[in-house]
Amino acid sequence: MRGLTLLGALTLPLMLAATVACADPVRDFKSADTDGDGILEVSEFRRFVDLRADSGSKIAQRVRTFRAYGLALSAVDYDGDGKVSGAELIRYDKNS
Repeated sequence: MRGLTLLGALTLPLMLAATVACADPVRDFKSADTDGDGILEVSEFRRFVDLRADSGSKIAQRVRTFRAYGLALSAVDYDGDGKVSGAELIRYDKNS
């Protein structure tokens, strides 16, 4: 059963961008983007997920609980460069 729960939690849309009614995802993105380049590298993306989880995003909380940051990043990283832009988050949100 735990395997099904994990699978369900990881296949749900990340929904870390604008449609989450918790706090401000743009503020969280800017806060996580420590070098200010508009791109979240792996450690910055993890910080972004943690900020979203702290803001009440249920999906981000699941990602954090299951430590599925890599899986979440790969679901949002459309160009496969191992980084996530704001545009990729918006695209993911629109497609979810």
